[in-house]
Amino acid sequence: MEKRTRVIVYGSSLNMAGVAVSLKADSNLEAMWIDPHSPNCRQYLYEHNPAAIVYDLSDPPPDVDIQLLREQPGVMLIGVDPDSDEMLVFSSRSQQALSMSDLVSTIRQLSARTLQQLNGQNAGTGKGVET
Repeated sequence: MEKRTRVIVYGSSLNMAGVAVSLKADSNLEAMWIDPHSPNCRQYLYEHNPAAIVYDLSDPPPDVDIQLLREQPGVMLIGVDPDSDEMLVFSSRSQQALSMSDLVSTIRQLSARTLQQLNGQNAGTGKGVET
């Protein structure tokens, strides 16, 4: 049996309940729903080693810290806003930065990728982004 990707849905709203149900319907995902008000919430996030933690952007973000992101590289925090059909993705992927030029290079690469994405989204609208 193929290993399923573990996703934790973090929140107690009706929107998050719907997200959890939808994700559970995907046979490639192992979706777990956690109430942020539960006493062991933080421990649960650490113990279950998720690939992603999905939360409602209108709520406070999950109680995770830099230590969790370092211990579990690759974890994505995905904020969703059902009202605007928007999703905001934070990644804990790390890169080595041995010098200031490494940092500058990373910033340039990521900002260039962002500009490409913005220009692609605005193609044909006359709203291109200039560098």
